[in-house]
Amino acid sequence: MTDLPSTQTLTTDVLVIGAGPTGLTLACDLARRGVTHLIVEREPGPNRASKAKTIQSRSLEVLDDLGTVEHVLRRGVAGLPVHFHEPSGRVVDRPPISVRAKESFSTPYPDALWIGQFDVEHALRRRLEELGGQVQFAAEAVGLAQDDTRVTATLRTPEGRQTVRARYAVGADGGRSGTRGLIGLPLIGETYERQRWYLGDITGPDLDRDHIHIWPSAEGMLGLTPLPGSDLWQFQSPVLPGTEPGVPSRELYQRLLDERAGAGTVVLKSATWLSLYRVNVRMVPDYRKGRVLLAGDAAHVHSPAGGQGMNTGIQDAYNLGWKLAAVLNGARPGLLDTYTAERVPVARTVLAASTDKMHRFTEQADRGSEDGLGSALAGIADGSMTTGLGIHYRTGGPGDGEPATSGPLPGDRAPNARGLEGAESTVDLFDLLRGPHWSLLAYDSPDPVVLGRADPPHPRVHRIGRARDGVTQLADNEGEFRRIYRPHPGELILIRPDGHIAARTPADRETEITDHLRRLT
Repeated sequence: MTDLPSTQTLTTDVLVIGAGPTGLTLACDLARRGVTHLIVEREPGPNRASKAKTIQSRSLEVLDDLGTVEHVLRRGVAGLPVHFHEPSGRVVDRPPISVRAKESFSTPYPDALWIGQFDVEHALRRRLEELGGQVQFAAEAVGLAQDDTRVTATLRTPEGRQTVRARYAVGADGGRSGTRGLIGLPLIGETYERQRWYLGDITGPDLDRDHIHIWPSAEGMLGLTPLPGSDLWQFQSPVLPGTEPGVPSRELYQRLLDERAGAGTVVLKSATWLSLYRVNVRMVPDYRKGRVLLAGDAAHVHSPAGGQGMNTGIQDAYNLGWKLAAVLNGARPGLLDTYTAERVPVARTVLAASTDKMHRFTEQADRGSEDGLGSALAGIADGSMTTGLGIHYRTGGPGDGEPATSGPLPGDRAPNARGLEGAESTVDLFDLLRGPHWSLLAYDSPDPVVLGRADPPHPRVHRIGRARDGVTQLADNEGEFRRIYRPHPGELILIRPDGHIAARTPADRETEITDHLRRLT
């Protein structure tokens, strides 16, 4: 590193390195909790590339909780069907490759949305600004040192060297994470040299934007996906094994289109973001080294099959945010160890599933028709692990099945329940959970709940019953809460700030809830 002139020293609670979806999600969560933070990005301005292009159900729930889902819902499109353009000129229609979440998961957002990553980042940046935060662009972390009490980071900026002293730092700076290198955590796994893809954002195709367009070919398929709310299309085509890839350019992509679709059939006007993507399946063994943590692609990289990259990162940040805030407010530092314990099994499952799907897809990508390729595409989304709704934090690791018949268990995501009738309005359970707090649901319990009078931090207590009376706040007159949660009379259900169930216990064992909170807050 060259010796840069010193400018200033900043002090904050958390330094977030990287302002993609992962870092922005974490910054929004910290900001709404009143945690001082600085979020920096090495690029000179906001990302303009599509990169990821699918946001899943669980990530939409996260954005809802953070107060930033409306922009994504307006811009995103659900259920894009597929046009296969055969070499013969025949067009074969296929249904959407995304899968609607099963009703048993009870989510307000059952459909994945097609949307460019830049739009998701825009929504999160705008929310961060509403919360009083702002991204510092053109600031690259080039040095990290830590001791028992703080992290000292050196940033390279256009004005010179900047020093940041933080109690914790989080590297959310992507697959080529500089943070990961600075703390010496290895990215373990393998690179699939035979799986390389041309990617890019292009304009010009005079095609129906209500479909994904795919041209099967013995030289490798070519796909164009419309990016909603723009005139952009995302270009995708594999590099045939054994061939030397060319340098991505508009001219190269036009030549590939001419070969696959026919000369002059699809004409490109421009190509902005251009990339030669090589499939890596790697992850770090631990998401934490002292006071520095990793999240998103900085911690794990995998194939794009199933649309998990951006989503896994968002969910990493959502798991980490409340834990950082709790530790900064006096909780035991060991709480941060649960971040690795809970999220590493998720990454392992995603890596294995996406790799298997990509292998099957790649085997079909050089077929000269949609036969086989269509089936491989349809198998990319499984509606469970893909949606993120089946992920749980039980001791056995994340699962991909439906909630248990006896109701969701501790560690499971807390499903929504509609039609809870209060004195003035009817609300969904998610309306009660939205926000940075813990929640305690007391079902058909006439006895006072001690936790409702506990000193902060304490959960918000909601009494739910079969009918509203002098004790019950919310009446489950439609029975949806009973059907989904299968609660026993007098049962207490404690829900974490990230929407996962922490405990379920009878009211006469309320001290177990108190003890659980004491360990985690």
